[in-house]
Amino acid sequence: MTWKTEGIVLRVRNMGEADRVVTVYTKDRGKLTAAARGARRVRNRLLGSTQVFTHGLYLIFPRQGLHNLSQAEIIHSRQPLREDLEKFAYASYITELLDALTAEEDPAESVFSLLASALALAEKGRLKLAARAFEIRLMRELGYEPELYHCLNCREAVRDTIFFTEQAGVLCQKCAPQVPGSVRISNGVWELMKKLLEWEFSKLTVLHPAAGLEEELRRIMRKYIDFRLEYPLKSLDFLETLTAVPPGAD
Repeated sequence: MTWKTEGIVLRVRNMGEADRVVTVYTKDRGKLTAAARGARRVRNRLLGSTQVFTHGLYLIFPRQGLHNLSQAEIIHSRQPLREDLEKFAYASYITELLDALTAEEDPAESVFSLLASALALAEKGRLKLAARAFEIRLMRELGYEPELYHCLNCREAVRDTIFFTEQAGVLCQKCAPQVPGSVRISNGVWELMKKLLEWEFSKLTVLHPAAGLEEELRRIMRKYIDFRLEYPLKSLDFLETLTAVPPGAD
């Protein structure tokens, strides 16, 4: 029995002298980890198709434990994501976040489509938008969609002064003091979160939020996601270090 499946490479590590262990998020089988024999050799047919962020068709022989990846055909190489340091940092964060929050062989075609769309948007240079859209939509797909319209505590509609809690949703002004860790958010960020969740992904490119709103949303999403993560992400440290350096600095 073999599995022929469309997938995107999340993570790669070396094994032995010439092999790679590749973690691929696939369209119909979820996350799979497989050995690609000889994939690090210059003339090996698996060299390009097993690079991180690559979108391809993969032929996998299922085995107990580590599967075997024997053939592959590239659909999108996503090479620009590997050639630009900032794009690489954001794409690494997106793929590691998905890897951290999903189990092996738990398929969700909507998650695969979300990953493909986010990486395509990042390749176009809309890095912050891609990351924030991926974060909030992934939370929804995994069952942690934030409540943005009604107070999590009293269930009354929220209209003007809005607070957000890491437990996934908004609070009204009356209830916020009762919930430790709740933070006030601006109307601009509240509206931006709704758009990121509800608009078609292809339409998100028309959004050009101010830098202040982007930073506020980044902080909000960081608390929201950290509440669900079991361990800190290595790519996040790299990304935050990179983006903290002013443009043009040595």
